[in-house]
Amino acid sequence: MTELIAQLTELGLTRNAALAWLTLLREAGQEGLTGYEVAASGGIPRSAVYNVMRSLESSGAAFSTGESPARYVPTDASRFLAELRSQHAAKVARLDEALSNLPKLARPEPVWILHDYNQVLARIDTMIRDARERVYLSLWNRELLVLAPALRTLEDRGLHCVLYSPDQVPGPPAAFSSWVDDVVGDPPKAAWSHRGIVVVDRKQALIGGNEPDADNQAVLTTNPSLVTMATDHIVLDITRLAGLQGRDCTDVVATMMSPHLG
Repeated sequence: MTELIAQLTELGLTRNAALAWLTLLREAGQEGLTGYEVAASGGIPRSAVYNVMRSLESSGAAFSTGESPARYVPTDASRFLAELRSQHAAKVARLDEALSNLPKLARPEPVWILHDYNQVLARIDTMIRDARERVYLSLWNRELLVLAPALRTLEDRGLHCVLYSPDQVPGPPAAFSSWVDDVVGDPPKAAWSHRGIVVVDRKQALIGGNEPDADNQAVLTTNPSLVTMATDHIVLDITRLAGLQGRDCTDVVATMMSPHLG
C-alpha cells in the first residue's frame, strides 16, 4: 500500500487523494462509498475528505452518484492509468516544444589538459583503439613503440591511417604511409623535445608534449577548429618532407584535407 501511494503521488495525486482512490478500489461495491466511509477506512481527516473526493472527480479517478449523501465509485484502474499516461505525454510534448524554442547560447567546446607522460600515452592509446574511421599521427619512434599494440588494431580493423614522424621508423604497420627524416648524425635534432599530434575521426585531437620527465601540457579537444588545425599541421609536415625527398604525396594528403578542400 505504501509503495502504491508513493507511485501515485509521483504521478501528481496528493497523498490523501491516493489513499481515497485506493480505498475506493479496495472497498467500494457497485453502490460506492460515502465520503464519511472513505475517511474512516482510508484514515483521511473528515474535514478534508470532501475536497479530496472533488479532486478525484476532477481528475477522472472517481465519480459520484446520488445525493445526501453522495456516494463515490472509482474509475476502473486501467482506464484511469491510461488517462494519466495521456496527460503526462501531453505535458512532456508541451515541455519539449518549449525547450526547443529556448534561446541557445554558444558554448565553448571542452578542452582537457594532460600533464603526465604516462597519462598522455594512455589517452593516445584509448583514442587509437576507439577510432572508427581514420587516424592521423605525428609521433616519434619512442612513443610509437609504446603504442604498437594499439596501432596494430588499426590494421586489423582496416582503418585509414597516416603517420608522419621526424624520426626513423622501422616497419610501421602496413596501413600506414610514413615519411621519415633520420636523426642519426644530427645531434641537435636528436635532442629535440618530443611532441605529438593525434587526430581521430576528424572529431578529436591531442596536441602537446610527449616527455617522460616534464609537465607536458598536452591538449585534448573536440573543438572542430583545433582538430582541423592539428590535421593541417600533419599535412604541412608531410608535404614539406615529401617535397624534400622528391615524393608525390598528393593521394595521401588529399584524404586528410577538409571535405571542401580534398
